[in-house]
Amino acid sequence: MSSAYISQIGLATENTAKLALFQMLEVEYRNVPGFTGEMPQALAGAVTDLVFGEEPQGSEEKVAFAKSNPELIKTHAQNLAKREDLCRVLTGAAYNTCYGRYVRAGGKRTMFSNPFLAYVRSGRDLRSRSNREINVQLYSEISALDRNIFRAMDAMESLGILRSLPHSPNERAFYDAVRQFAVSVGVRV
Repeated sequence: MSSAYISQIGLATENTAKLALFQMLEVEYRNVPGFTGEMPQALAGAVTDLVFGEEPQGSEEKVAFAKSNPELIKTHAQNLAKREDLCRVLTGAAYNTCYGRYVRAGGKRTMFSNPFLAYVRSGRDLRSRSNREINVQLYSEISALDRNIFRAMDAMESLGILRSLPHSPNERAFYDAVRQFAVSVGVRV
């Protein structure tokens, strides 16, 4: 697969996953007693931002909401870790998002050398000292290209959402799963 493909599928996956997660959460939060007015939308946006490691965005009110309710937002984001199917979809979205960012930042990927894939593979089993050392070294090297490359994976890991990736991740399968999730929550893709 070409670098252009990785970049494009990474962006498409990221955008679709964020929209789908926001849509799903907004609908769920509208059914929570006490969540009235703009609360469902503001909370859904803030949780989505947190899950993907983004700074609060949107209107001044939404940014102010995010800054004044960090514990509420974190609690709702951590609750997503209890939903195994969703976690698997979000893990694939995080992988595609981060891999696309890596490629756009100028990351190397040849038939015989792919530091991003080596990082993912080393992270599958951090019990071995060798894998831990490789993982830390590659994380540093990749992050040096752009400190935002791992933002989505790091955020999901800290929230308990990120799951183990397969030895040979399939970007298209991850995108397809995100697309199916989006359609299931009413997003037109």
